[in-house]
Amino acid sequence: MPCYHLLLNLGSGGNERGLDAREVSQMVEEIFREAGHEMNSTLVEPGGLDHALESASARKPDAIIVAGGDGTVSAAARHLGGTGIALGILPMGTFNLAARDLGVPLEMEEAARFLATAEPHPIDVMDVSGHTCLCTTILGFYPEFAKTFERRDHGGRWWKKSLKLVMGLPKFFARARPLHLAWRGDGGEGTTRTKFCAFVPGRYKAATGIVPARTEFRSGKLTAYVGTQRDARAAMRGMLDYIFGRQEKNPELIIFQSSELELRGGTRRDCVLMLDGEIIRMSFPIKMKIKPEHLRVLTTKENLAEEESEVSA
Repeated sequence: MPCYHLLLNLGSGGNERGLDAREVSQMVEEIFREAGHEMNSTLVEPGGLDHALESASARKPDAIIVAGGDGTVSAAARHLGGTGIALGILPMGTFNLAARDLGVPLEMEEAARFLATAEPHPIDVMDVSGHTCLCTTILGFYPEFAKTFERRDHGGRWWKKSLKLVMGLPKFFARARPLHLAWRGDGGEGTTRTKFCAFVPGRYKAATGIVPARTEFRSGKLTAYVGTQRDARAAMRGMLDYIFGRQEKNPELIIFQSSELELRGGTRRDCVLMLDGEIIRMSFPIKMKIKPEHLRVLTTKENLAEEESEVSA
């Protein structure tokens, strides 16, 4: 009988939107047991996630289901990568980027039923100076902007935060300090002045929508998106291109792929960046490296199917 363990993070944004942790935990247990699985669960207090992951991993379950946001998922990926224990994602955060990428429904009961029938599949992860990244790492104005409203809107609705980004972009972009970025990797090297750049394990889909979605989960490559826009109007054009899936055709966006990359910030010693929804300060040089098929995740083959790309290596 397959053995699963649920870790529900009581500090996730979903708890602040009225989801009852114990009811969610009980519902997940019942669904997994109906599917013929052994299921145990733990409610994790804020700050106790690392210890809970270590304890659950020591029991050697077939998979650990984490209920929380992208920060919770990133921490679980760091612990479970290379262990053979699969990671399942029950989305209880704000944007739930990793869950969306893997095709997990955002409604709790639907997500639990999906995970109870999903199978483990290996995917790449990106190491960012020792931090595990499943979805995206962003430098430039956006992490600073996000930090200003995250203090008052933690756990808010993803679409409200997305609208705030679109509405607030001109002002924040205009006053943002540019980064003199230099990069070197097996995909080439270069320099530019940028106010926004994103680095993704795999590649962004060319699809319509505000929340990013990825493809190429096992390509062994990361994709860099480095913006060269100088003013807010150009930044808004770039945002619209992204929303309508035209980012790969934007002439003000440098796009390239690499398996390893080193970033330097000119005279700057460090910067604030966003890694899978978590805002952290990191010193230069920032070193990124793809770990091929390092993590097993619960999903379906269909959700990992690759999309045709116009990006050149």
